[in-house]
Amino acid sequence: MPTVGALLERRALLDRDTPALIAGSLRLSFGQLQVWVEAVAGALAAEGVGRGDRVAVLSPNSPEGVALYYGAARNGAILCTLNVRLADDELAAILTDAEPALLVAHPDCSDRAIALAGRVRVARVWRFDAAPMPPPLERPVETVYAAAGTVCRQSPVAAADPLLLVYTSGTTGRPKGAVMTHAGMVWASATMAHTLDYRYRDVGLIPVPLFHVGGMSFATFFVHAGATAVLPPAWQPEAMLDLIAAERVNHFFAVAAMLRGLLDAPGFARADLSSLRWILAGGAPVPADLIRAFGCRDIPVLQTYGATETAGPATAVDLAHAEVKAGSAGLPFFHTDLRIADDAGRALPADTVGEIHVRAPHLFAGYWRNPAETAAAFAGDWYRSGDIGRLDREGYLWIEGRRRDLIVSGGENIFPAEVEAVLEAHPAIAEAGVVGRPDSAWGEVPVAVIVAVPGAAAPDPTELARFCAGRLARYKIPKLVETSEMPLPRNAAGKLLRHLLRSGRP
Repeated sequence: MPTVGALLERRALLDRDTPALIAGSLRLSFGQLQVWVEAVAGALAAEGVGRGDRVAVLSPNSPEGVALYYGAARNGAILCTLNVRLADDELAAILTDAEPALLVAHPDCSDRAIALAGRVRVARVWRFDAAPMPPPLERPVETVYAAAGTVCRQSPVAAADPLLLVYTSGTTGRPKGAVMTHAGMVWASATMAHTLDYRYRDVGLIPVPLFHVGGMSFATFFVHAGATAVLPPAWQPEAMLDLIAAERVNHFFAVAAMLRGLLDAPGFARADLSSLRWILAGGAPVPADLIRAFGCRDIPVLQTYGATETAGPATAVDLAHAEVKAGSAGLPFFHTDLRIADDAGRALPADTVGEIHVRAPHLFAGYWRNPAETAAAFAGDWYRSGDIGRLDREGYLWIEGRRRDLIVSGGENIFPAEVEAVLEAHPAIAEAGVVGRPDSAWGEVPVAVIVAVPGAAAPDPTELARFCAGRLARYKIPKLVETSEMPLPRNAAGKLLRHLLRSGRP
């Protein structure tokens, strides 16, 4: 099993002049990217950063972040990716836990990085534009790369070594650091390649954050597959439409809110999207109307499901069933096993609701310095996701919600995702979030927070109850409906932050 650093080294040998990374005006071939990565790895080594040392990075998506990822992979360091959207207290807690030897920051984040380093005593801080990380090449790649030596000239890094330290989204509690190995990231790339319609020398857009493991899985995949990665600095729907057309993008991953933004963009109807073969969508259930809307442009939207702990991939809907199975999270990836289990870890039959378990070579290695949580996360070699779902008789996964989000009202179980799907089918509702609130008579009752479609009036509780009648059992119909003028709170992966809804802060 090659390491992630070896993936790039081999790809640069085979496809030296093939476009590898496009980021604004920067266009790098695989050979040029390899030379830059070797320089970055050398700079880390000169700084005394080596095997097992943590390197924290605070940055929006950037080519420097990609070079740092592969540079850390070459010298055995562990890259700790920091979510730029977190508050300083949250970042300080992560840095205290990770104990990085070095904190590297994008210029836009450098003031925060310096303040955080002083607060948690990180000895060294680099800024991308001032660090000893040589910029992309100023001389021909043939000269530099030829002098770099033979292929697989890496330092002794093992496939089982840790590569990434990614802190979970923390929708309900303090984040935990999931440790991803080189082998895990290579297997995540392989299971994607062997499941979906990816092709050699494709062009893939990576608009999702690289501080999440899903983003890094795509950053690994494009090298493994010999594809070109297009890395925009931020998600701006109108600009994305232009970028897809200009670079002839073949596919990308997005969350539902991003797709809604594309659909609502003024230029969507006239945009040239002919190069797109499909879109992968996850983070949260994708409303059926979104899937149908892109289907009208002959662009299948493939719902996918995964977690930080699975390095991203777990299931995905196949191309042939993109609309037929709208609402499903799909079938297991090629190198991935899935089961629905009861509380004792026993596999359950089709159409039975239970906990989703995943088994795969791309699972995380455990939580950083947290053996108790690591042990609790596994049932044998199966990862216990904490998500609730069922498999239909064709093997497709249907997500019912998080175990901890389950609402128990009068002894009856209510899965928020089921109620949200019905509410979002209302033509005037763009988003819906359902949580349980304490009730003296029933223990808990379902409460909905809704966001109206732009230009539409939000339905009142009476109208909404009438709409839900016949679609939901009476006990599942929200007892209280609140309207939010703002989009519902979500983390960067698109997951609904239900704890904020429970506290009455939509």
